[in-house]
Amino acid sequence: MIRDLLGTADRRRPNPRHRRASPMRLYDAQRVEQTEAGPEFAAARTKAARRSEIAQQAADRRRGAQTMAAVEQLAITVPVIDRKELIERACRTYNRLEASLFDENAGPDSDPAFIERITVNHIRHDLTEYDQALEDKYSHVGGDAAKAPIRERVYEAIARTYPHLAEECRRQEHRHINDLT
Repeated sequence: MIRDLLGTADRRRPNPRHRRASPMRLYDAQRVEQTEAGPEFAAARTKAARRSEIAQQAADRRRGAQTMAAVEQLAITVPVIDRKELIERACRTYNRLEASLFDENAGPDSDPAFIERITVNHIRHDLTEYDQALEDKYSHVGGDAAKAPIRERVYEAIARTYPHLAEECRRQEHRHINDLT
């Protein structure tokens, strides 16, 4: 825009920071202000802003596609733990983190639906890379779109590893989908 609208510089001076660099081009401030007030500058600025916006959108789409490709490549592993031990771990985690909030301690004899819920939560948050994956991907462009597929893949991995928790995984996934809509 400078070259097209202002043309030749009014003065040239040696670059004070880098002796071998091209000389600095200096323009008369009044001439610059007059040019900026004109219709040609307004049209050029609008065109440049639109070009920049289109380039930014294209870059965002590329980064979003890269984020989704990374989600597809994400290795989700669910360790196999004895059912009794898994329930005990889930109860300990729940009691340490949440029991005081709800005035309800968890134990192996608690309501089976409750045990399944806290067990799936324990597996998802403490035994998989779920939280780290969300942190890694959610903070990038396309992160909003990555959240649901990451969660879905984690629930699927839990259900494959622990078939008796498959229904609870589906219920939690359905609840998350409804929370987003």
